[in-house]
Amino acid sequence: MLTTAGQATAPHHRPTGQGHTVLVTGFGPFPGVRINPTGRLMEMVSRRLAHGFSGMTAHGGRLTVRYALARVQLEALLADARPDAVLLFGLASRSRMVRVERHARRLDSPLHPDAGGAGGAAYARGSDLPLTSTAALGPALAAIQRAGIRARISPSAGRYLCNAVYAAALERAAGRPVLFVHVPWLRPRPGTVPAWRVARWRPAEQALVAALASIAVQMATSARCRRLAQCPMA
Repeated sequence: MLTTAGQATAPHHRPTGQGHTVLVTGFGPFPGVRINPTGRLMEMVSRRLAHGFSGMTAHGGRLTVRYALARVQLEALLADARPDAVLLFGLASRSRMVRVERHARRLDSPLHPDAGGAGGAAYARGSDLPLTSTAALGPALAAIQRAGIRARISPSAGRYLCNAVYAAALERAAGRPVLFVHVPWLRPRPGTVPAWRVARWRPAEQALVAALASIAVQMATSARCRRLAQCPMA
């Protein structure tokens, strides 16, 4: 099921103990980025999950780059999807590799306004202690690197909307695997730009989609079998 975050959708019901459900999110435009590639990435990964893996249900949402609204949209998506795992994408426009994020903090930056011009919220002292991903980072990193894509584990999701949404997801996902992946600018579609003008470090879209879908499957499978006491915790 693909949906634009914030819009009402029909609830999806599945029999208890059957199938796996993943929530995948990307972002819309923000200052300096008119077309955010993570929205398309979210759609492609969601479709690959829904059509390429037996028993897999994918819910996708494009979050608005506004601090307050994005959190509300995320909560609505979590309530609708009731996912086994949550996989979040954000754009790191200055990065030359994919970053698998280890930590998020309950601390927004007032220095970087969102798409509506608002700064981040203030938090009580001590609330900036890091929240740690509940997904297995090593296997996620390995899946991306096996696809021939440069990647590393990153200690921080920053101080912008990516971090804010990651922290909210970790707080609200009740122990389910949650992972945030920052992606750089992707390779243009074949034939749109001369090959010599495309930086080699830019990930190929299809290869990245396949790797991210495999990560989502791994996360959801691990979460479900853990809950059913059929496998050890990863």
